Amino acid sequence: MKLFEFSKNKYGVELLMDIGSYADISNYFFENEIHYTDFYEIIFFNSGNGYLILDQQRIDVKENTVIFISPFQKRRWYVDSTKIDCYFLLFQDDFLSSFFADKLFTYRLQYFYNKFNPLTINVEAQLKNQLTDIFQELISELKQYKSDSEHIIRSLIYFILIKLNRVYASIYQLSSETETNNIAFGFKQLLQSKVLIHRDIAYYAQNLGVSRITLTKNIKDQFGITPSQMIDEFLLFEIKSRLMYTTSIVKEIADVLNFSEPNHLTRYFKRHTGMTPVEFRTTYQNGINLS
Repeated sequence: MKLFEFSKNKYGVELLMDIGSYADISNYFFENEIHYTDFYEIIFFNSGNGYLILDQQRIDVKENTVIFISPFQKRRWYVDSTKIDCYFLLFQDDFLSSFFADKLFTYRLQYFYNKFNPLTINVEAQLKNQLTDIFQELISELKQYKSDSEHIIRSLIYFILIKLNRVYASIYQLSSETETNNIAFGFKQLLQSKVLIHRDIAYYAQNLGVSRITLTKNIKDQFGITPSQMIDEFLLFEIKSRLMYTTSIVKEIADVLNFSEPNHLTRYFKRHTGMTPVEFRTTYQNGINLS
């Protein structure tokens, strides 16, 4: 599976972000072979066609579509790139965490590391025009980079990310709050790295220094679901990803995900999806949409 890595020195200085239209970044990988990247991507389509398979979601690519992609998400594009007009905002995690001095910043945004909502929105004309103007300003700043450019870049990107977070949260009826509830964002960050090993709520509550009751309240306030439901979503995502994108047998997946027996994984998966792992893999291989 092909990995595309971020180019850090494109502008002559190490800069962990990039922005541009398809004309500026014409070698963007609209490939229909499975691939992934080591950076975040927000893609705004003025016009498009076809669709994207992003992990376990199918996303139609059309006018005014915005797509949010987290690092290492597997994808395949089924588009005619000659008929696409879009802008890209690309960055690595260190870019935002250092800019905003906040290691949880990307986890505060509802559209990154989201396992249970579509990773796309359609934007209205007013916001589209506003964002287009900002994109142009950012592109100009990058092409004529000065010693104080990072301050302008920081402020404009912050505006884009927070504005899109508000719209995304409104569409999917989620909280748009980003400045408080560190417990919820810390839980989301821990799940991303620890769900393969830990599935008990007590572990996360202890790690975050709160009670189960406090953890549950904060998760429900921020994400609208319980910690148990969120753990299940993250774990099922990992199982499905391995069934779809690897040749690992159920026993091998069970070992990686710390199920004591393969049949325990099978029962867990069927209880939540209505299918056995083998049935799910066969359905995917037959080209049936599973999202």
